Amino acid sequence: MIATVTLNPSLDEWLQLDTLRVGDLNRATDFARYPGGKGINVARVIHELGGSTVAYGVAGGEDGLILRELMNRLAIPHQFLTVRGATRNNYKIRTARPRALTEINAAGPRVSAAHLSALARRFLDRQPPYRCVTFCGSLPPGVPSTIYRRWIRALRLRGIPTVLDASGAALHHGLAGRPWCIKPNRQEAEELLGRRLASTKRLIDAAQTLLGRGPSVVILSLGREGAVFAAADPRGVWMARPPIVKVASAVGAGDSLVGGFLVGWARGLTGLESFRLGVACGTASAMTPGTELCHRADVERLCPRVAIRRVA
Repeated sequence: MIATVTLNPSLDEWLQLDTLRVGDLNRATDFARYPGGKGINVARVIHELGGSTVAYGVAGGEDGLILRELMNRLAIPHQFLTVRGATRNNYKIRTARPRALTEINAAGPRVSAAHLSALARRFLDRQPPYRCVTFCGSLPPGVPSTIYRRWIRALRLRGIPTVLDASGAALHHGLAGRPWCIKPNRQEAEELLGRRLASTKRLIDAAQTLLGRGPSVVILSLGREGAVFAAADPRGVWMARPPIVKVASAVGAGDSLVGGFLVGWARGLTGLESFRLGVACGTASAMTPGTELCHRADVERLCPRVAIRRVA
């Protein structure tokens, strides 16, 4: 079973508008609500593909109750620790004119050290242990940027592989804990390394540099351009090119890549075939509106069409 940890989950509120007039009344033409947060998205994809997962996180207030209910409707096992304050709402506003996505993300509730310890005990001391634990997304107020590093080290001492999908200081410190796999996007990798990654050669160099910092697997997600996969065993760097599809919403595509990769890995596929499955999941998710994420039938249809080539 694969566990996902999301310290700052959300309710993703999707609004469709013809156009957005600032300072005026706007009427939505469509609305949808999804359980949000990177780790929750990973768990949703694992569940959609028939994998075994449980989503850990924190939830507070009436919106926290709604988050739990949405997870129940999806039949995804979850353990959310109740905290003071309210689960955040993230607003995604899709406009037809101009064709654009405007996002407004709230900060989330404060999470105390006592709540962090209580949550950690649930996934650190679980028997039998999880096959893998993922740490995904931003940190809410009150949480130190070193928290992922601390938990990754604790799990590594127990022999449990971890996946880190974060940004900024959380990624920087978390990488020092030596996770098994990291999955930054281009912008996050640029910020971490302090240089632009505007060419294939620079992307290859970046993947190799990050691999040298401790993880066994590095995946750089590049949106519609695909992704880069670097591994210590077998040693090398590969690039995946997804098939061209009609994009409805790319939000959550990177999380879907992680979920698909982990399902493949858990089923005993090779690293490259797991990577292929992950890219297919990310592509299939881009085809669905909002953060509806991928459907298994689309993933199975797209997977053979993902082109992978070795570049280093």
